[in-house]
Amino acid sequence: MMATDDIEAGEIIVSVPRKFLITANSLSKVYQSSSKLHHHTLSSQQLLSLHLVLLKRDKQSWWKPYVGLLPMHFNTMPVKYAQILIDHLPTSLREETLQQKENMHNDYLACIQYLKSTPDKAQLAEEIQFEEYEWAWLCVNTRCIHMSIMDHTTKGGNIALAPMLDFLNHTTEAKIESGFNVKNQCFEIKTLTPYTKGEQVFINYGPHDNSAILREYGFVLPENSYNFVLLDHEVWGLYRQLESKRGFEIKKQILEGSGYSGDYSIDTNEISFRLMAALRLLALSGTTEPGFDRRVMDWQDVVMGQTELISIENERKSLIILQTICNKVAKQAEKEIEILSHITEEHPEAEFHPFALYFLRQIWKESNDIIQQTLLDLSEKLAKL
Repeated sequence: MMATDDIEAGEIIVSVPRKFLITANSLSKVYQSSSKLHHHTLSSQQLLSLHLVLLKRDKQSWWKPYVGLLPMHFNTMPVKYAQILIDHLPTSLREETLQQKENMHNDYLACIQYLKSTPDKAQLAEEIQFEEYEWAWLCVNTRCIHMSIMDHTTKGGNIALAPMLDFLNHTTEAKIESGFNVKNQCFEIKTLTPYTKGEQVFINYGPHDNSAILREYGFVLPENSYNFVLLDHEVWGLYRQLESKRGFEIKKQILEGSGYSGDYSIDTNEISFRLMAALRLLALSGTTEPGFDRRVMDWQDVVMGQTELISIENERKSLIILQTICNKVAKQAEKEIEILSHITEEHPEAEFHPFALYFLRQIWKESNDIIQQTLLDLSEKLAKL
């Protein structure tokens, strides 16, 4: 969408009246029944997805022009990848993608069960295929807006579909405010970024790294300052490798009790404090021996910000452990980039969207870039100890 005139910061760039919003609240009235036995218990996501399936089937629908503008496919999203490509996703992204697949399937079954239990809709339960519902589910998931007004009658959040918003692209530089204006009954987007006539107008989906954007929307940004590498799988793997079963349970309970279990990340500029907290605890020896409680108190002093280090020895050991993790992940990233470079030749029978392959290689390249920068930083930190 282009600016037809100069736009100042603070101006409303989109205003969608309530009657043009497909909301879970409005659909609840459409799908309600006089009989409590047949009243739906679907979540917002399930209900909007089911309704979109039915709108697409209705060639006379008032919403036909809007439905016709929706994507024909979502083949750049990991959830639609062939299994051979899913196998080459980074661990956390792969797990999230498989969970998304499961969520879609469960939502489909819930909708089919609702249709079967509703006499005037039972026939639809036999007709609607998973592929239809999957398309609608992904339309809702990639395009829904979150209404700022609370609605306690719907499960899973007060979400809605709004025409026009598909014409606005995302960038991390755009600054906006959005929400439902109760006074004029419109969903509004206000830009906090000025534009000159002829410039493209953007919105901002939020502070997401490229893995999240790829998973939820099916694209990546050429430059994304929010990119990071999650190392939970590697950190917990080392805990299991280096600790006895009893030692692992003790340290895991300490991390959980202190609020430092998981979310261990690095980015181009920083090693997260959570990650260093986990590695400093891992570097403490003698988990099941007398005196360990005293060493844990020293660790808690660091966590609470009362001191910077447990000891020089502990800090060096923690950084070396992270160095080991980074070297392992770097080798994996380089291996995956190489495999993806030749995967179409190795698996000519598999169907890949060209952008899907391009985006996945970019994810691995960005991860490797972050890892390599972290390795440089670690070398400097170790040299200063």
